[in-house]
Amino acid sequence: MQLSPSLNIKQRQSLVMTPQLQQAIKLLQMTNLDLTQYLEEQTFENPFLETDEELNNQKPEADDKKAGDPMDQSNKTEVDITLENGGAVSDDPTKNEDYDNRFDCSLVEYDNKNSQPGKGAGSDEHSENIIEATVEDRPNSLYQHIEKQILLIFESKEEIFLALKFLEHIEPSGWLIKPIDEIASECSIDISFAEQILYKLQSCEPAGLFARDLKECLLIQAKASEQNSSSLEILLRNLELLAKGDFKILAKKCGCDPSKIANYLKIIRGFNPKPGAMFENDLPQITSPDLIVRKAKDGWAVDLNKSTLPTVFVNENYAETVNAKSKTDKGDNNFANQALASARWLKRALEQRNTTTLKISAEIVRRQRDFLDNGLDFLKPLSLKDVAETVGMHESTVSRVTAGLLMNTPRGTFTLKSFFSVSIQSSSNGVGTSAAAVRHMISKMISEEIPAKPMSDDAIARNISKRGVRLARRTVAKYREILHIPSSSERRRKAKMEMSMC
Repeated sequence: MQLSPSLNIKQRQSLVMTPQLQQAIKLLQMTNLDLTQYLEEQTFENPFLETDEELNNQKPEADDKKAGDPMDQSNKTEVDITLENGGAVSDDPTKNEDYDNRFDCSLVEYDNKNSQPGKGAGSDEHSENIIEATVEDRPNSLYQHIEKQILLIFESKEEIFLALKFLEHIEPSGWLIKPIDEIASECSIDISFAEQILYKLQSCEPAGLFARDLKECLLIQAKASEQNSSSLEILLRNLELLAKGDFKILAKKCGCDPSKIANYLKIIRGFNPKPGAMFENDLPQITSPDLIVRKAKDGWAVDLNKSTLPTVFVNENYAETVNAKSKTDKGDNNFANQALASARWLKRALEQRNTTTLKISAEIVRRQRDFLDNGLDFLKPLSLKDVAETVGMHESTVSRVTAGLLMNTPRGTFTLKSFFSVSIQSSSNGVGTSAAAVRHMISKMISEEIPAKPMSDDAIARNISKRGVRLARRTVAKYREILHIPSSSERRRKAKMEMSMC
């Protein structure tokens, strides 16, 4: 058989995402804080991109040059937001145009009532005093607190080393997260010796540290308590019966009257199931909203949170300088052209991101006006398709924008995604009711019920049906589980237990 070469021509279509398009999609999903970090990285890599701080340092010179010609302010070129590829230095038609490509950021005013002359916010002495005071007042962490006690409890270096190994496997709640046999195997010691170390560690303050479960944690605290008794320890060893509310069986096991069980419950309620939690001194993470909804004369208005919205602009003066110096060197000219094109693209992509975000959020606010006026019970059902068709975008674009952005409203701060919910059929009108609104109805009904006579799922379904919403019992049960609300029998048992303690 003889082999011979052949030439075949095939035509094929494929979708290729350019780096610019990938960047634009990435920007859509970023919050203001994520965007700030991303732009800081880009300005570090691209010499043509500058930040707000750099702009403020250069702005007075630019203002002096423009002060003598007020007519120049009216001849501004509209910003290109078509997300076309940025051009080179030499062929860009807008390189010498004076247009504003930034969203202005509002200044944050700090309270200076307690400031003293010579010790302002920018004073080094003032800053050092604040840092020093913060470090001094900072409490010990859980690890530091236990480490100090280990050095007092144990004498030999071997025991201290093993105790510190146990400390490595303690979780923030104060419980021992790793089984003792695995720790013994890791340290190459006998399980009996490991138990001795653990027994000494459980004497650390506060009581309950190094417990392996809730039962052991409460038992440690009971033994350290002045109100400890054999009956109390038996009760703690039978927490399953306590959770079920079988007081008679518990009384038999404890060898006491059923009336004393209520007294033991009061003692148990004084124990801390997570003794290590008091040492959690991490500052709470505060997330600023990306959008702010405010009341306007003709309804509701939504704006970008300009206090956290980052700003980026292209230094055209530097571009001109680099272009003039790089005419003799083609290698440098190519790098400058690519960097400048990338900078202009990023600027336009950021503007497009802000425009798209405002457009989608404005449509959400328009559709949820009843919620803003009257509360969560009036939240309307909404889908990605509804918003996408109105704003003229694809559903995937709407999904990316609403994935992580936060919106501050007079009703609270919510994610844009939380405004989307399925529709539940209504008997009064054909519009339907939002599932989120129904869940709020269920939660409100249960919170207002008589504890001794909790409402069943059937009763809740009937009451909601009277409001014009067709709801089945199994739907109520499903929403109740989503809200982490126990059943009517469990709520009745809990109310009975609380009444017995009073």
